[in-house]
Amino acid sequence: MNTLKLYIKDFLRYRYLLYNLISRDFKLKYRRSVLGVAWSVLNPLLMCGVMVVVFGNLFQFRGEGITNYPVYLVIGQLMFTFFRESTTMAMGSVMANAMLLRKVYIPKYVFPLEKTCFGLVNYFFSFIALII
Repeated sequence: MNTLKLYIKDFLRYRYLLYNLISRDFKLKYRRSVLGVAWSVLNPLLMCGVMVVVFGNLFQFRGEGITNYPVYLVIGQLMFTFFRESTTMAMGSVMANAMLLRKVYIPKYVFPLEKTCFGLVNYFFSFIALII
């Protein structure tokens, strides 16, 4: 129980660092993009459109029994993209920030948590496509 309290205390101590790391990654990802954040919304919609055409017309699978087949495709695509992006980026995050970890004490779990939260931010921007 005491270790859990220490983890929560460290997390609260480094929440501003976590916020700054997430905002840095967000700015770096969309810095020179023409579409910017709109690409996070357009990418799942375009991918869903391709999947509906391929599975609906080419393979003659129209989702019999599934009333809102494209919505299920978008949700599945968003969830898969979130998990793929989060795990891929989180695996290399500690090694990528090794120099910072050697210079200053920062808990090592901050960097994978930051990449996962950044994936969650992208997921929420992509989720706008479902609401609209």
